[in-house]
Order: sequence, then structure tokens, then C-alpha cells
Amino acid sequence: MDNRKSSLHEIANTLGRIVLGIIIILLGLITVDLIVYLNHLDDTLKKTSVAAYESSFELGFEETYHTAFRNGYTDAYEKGYDKGYEIGLRSNFKNNIPSLVALQNPSYQELKEFLFQDKTDDNQYIPDEYISFDFAVELNNNAELHGIRAAFVTVVFPDKSHGITAFETTDRGLIFIEPQSDANVRLVTGESYWRLAGISDPAHYDDTIVEIQLIW
Repeated sequence: MDNRKSSLHEIANTLGRIVLGIIIILLGLITVDLIVYLNHLDDTLKKTSVAAYESSFELGFEETYHTAFRNGYTDAYEKGYDKGYEIGLRSNFKNNIPSLVALQNPSYQELKEFLFQDKTDDNQYIPDEYISFDFAVELNNNAELHGIRAAFVTVVFPDKSHGITAFETTDRGLIFIEPQSDANVRLVTGESYWRLAGISDPAHYDDTIVEIQLIW
């Protein structure tokens, strides 16, 4: 009788361990499935987030670049082109410049002689009609008509800009000329342009030189 009870007890323990093992295995499988599902869900969410980000970026880029930047660039380009064309016509650029001109750098004396006979500085400054850039273009074109290599220079101020002309002389290096007066100007960033040009109080704006741009 005792042996029978002992056998039944062992069978019960064995069945219990088997059931417990099955439960542990099932829990393990469920855990693995849950981890796989969560990883898949996380990956899906990441992909969805990335897709949403890329879509939003592309849409935002389309709106900001193509709508704002491109339109602004086109508008600025057209206005700049029209102004440049207008300046060119007024300075007889199309009609007077030969198609092939042998340009050379002048000596300082040759530059002085050219400026003495050139009449650009006699022109009248007319706001919004004939301004500093017109003076610079005309002096530049006149110099090249005489075979003298010249550069168009933009002097950038904090809120404005100013046009002058430059010459690379063979004996004194780079010379900047104010076309409205033929003054030799020594450009220094951080300094007042008009004071460097010899005018003590010429402007009612900040004429501190921020940048100097040359186009040969």
C-alpha cells in the first residue's frame, strides 16, 4: 500500500514537472513571439517615422525652395539683368566695345593720363537713374575701349553697396578709382569708404566697408 502511494506520488510529481515544463516552454515561446512582434512593430514605426520625415522634408523643401527661393531668385535675377542691360545701353556698351580688344594693364602714369582725358567724372549723379554703378560701368567700358584692362568693383556696406573701378598697374599694383571724382581710393574693410575717398561727411548712412568684390 505504501509502495502504491509512493508510486502515485512520484507519478504526480513527474506529471507536475512535465506540466510546469510545458508552461515554461509556452511562456518562453510567448515571450519570444512578443519580442519579435515588438521588434517588428518598432521597426515598422521607425520606417513609418522615417517615411513621414522624408515626405515632410520633401514637401517642406518643395514649398520653401521651389516656391520661395526659386521665385525670389528669379525675381532678383530678372530685376538685376534688366538693370544691368539698362546700364549697358546707357553706357553704349553694345555699340562701342569692339568684339576683339587686346587689353593690357597700364602703368600708373598711363592710368593717370587716361583718367585725365576721360569725362566720366563730369557726369551728373541722378538718384535712381544714373548712380555709382553707372559711373563705374562707364569708366570700365571707356578704359577697355582704350585697351586698358579694368575691373568692376562693388564695395559692400552694411545696408548698401557702391560701384567703383579698379586697375592693375604694372608699377604700383592694384589701384581703386572712384569714378565720380577720379580719386585714388585705398580700400580698408572696417573703415568709412567716403572718408578714405577724401570726403569727410558725404553720406547719411553707414558706409563702413564690409566686403570688396571685383569682376574683371
